[in-house]
Order: sequence, then C-alpha cells, then structure tokens
Amino acid sequence: MLWIWQNDRMSAKIVGVGIRKVTQLGHPVLRKTLRRLTPEEIRSAEIQRLIQEMAVTMAEYDGVGIAGNQVGEDLSVFVMGLPKGTKRHPDGIALTVVFNPVIRPIGDDFEEDWEGCLSVPELRGMVRRHKKLELIGYGPDGKPFKKIYEGFPARVVQHETDHLNGLVYLDRMDGLKTLAYMNEMGRRG
Repeated sequence: MLWIWQNDRMSAKIVGVGIRKVTQLGHPVLRKTLRRLTPEEIRSAEIQRLIQEMAVTMAEYDGVGIAGNQVGEDLSVFVMGLPKGTKRHPDGIALTVVFNPVIRPIGDDFEEDWEGCLSVPELRGMVRRHKKLELIGYGPDGKPFKKIYEGFPARVVQHETDHLNGLVYLDRMDGLKTLAYMNEMGRRG
C-alpha cells in the first residue's frame, strides 16, 4: 500500500480502490455503537481494502477524518489525515488509521472551536473538547499503539471516536445558537 499527498489532497495509488458514498445524518448506522475488531480481522484483506477506500473517500470529500459508519460499515475504525500547509491546520496531521480507539483525557484543559462533519454537510457549530489526550487503539497492522494528541488533532480524534459510539458533533454542542451554514459564515467573516 502506498499513500501519497498530491496538491493538498491524499491520493491512494492503488488499482481499483473506489470512493464510497458518505452516509448522511438520519441513516441509522450513524447512531450505532460500532463493532470492535480483533487483530486478525484488522489484518484481513477485506479490512485493508476498506481502510484504503476510507482514505480515498476522506480525500475526495475534503475531510480531515472519516469513521467506519460514515462509509456505511458497522466497524470501529477511523482514518484521519491532513497535509502540511493547509489553512485548517498548517502543521498537518499524519495519515492515521485507528481501530477500537479509547481516549484518555490528559489534564483538565478544554478548547471550544468550530466543527463540521461530512455526514452533516455545509453546517458548522462550536464544540467544547479536551485540549490534550492519549489515544489507545490498534493500527492497520493489528498491533496496539498509544499516542498523545493536542489541539486540532486531538479534536479530530474525539470527533471521529464519537462517530464510533453513535454520536455526531451536534450532540456535543451546548445548544444550537452557534450552528451556521458555511456559506453564511464566509459572507460574514
């Protein structure tokens, strides 16, 4: 498997990898707690193909992360990544695949910032999230790992992990007063 970034977008140089349709809010799979996978299942050809398709789909829809249920699968997996130099997060986020994630907050610091979602297109809202966390899960090789994330990458980890537990960012908002369409936000700065 060879992953590369091209023109601020991720492309998979894999013959026959297709783009999936992103499930929209209202589809029942978005509200399910997803099935955890064993290391053996993770290493299977079927699951390896799925993560390739998820990465390509994430790039096609201009996302920073995508969860299993967002491509119609009842499986506890998410992919995240962002090339360096983008407006969203200039430092970028390394392309990461996580199965069966567990989050452990580090400290009591929170940040509130705008979030959006491929399954809730064109809308954004302010969401309060832990500023720093430890992520525990399995990588695409089926081996366990731990990594610490802070700031925007920590927000993405929390957002995607919520998906795997049947939640969307709207569920985390403190009311709907900040909910806005992207085009209106752009017009008003």
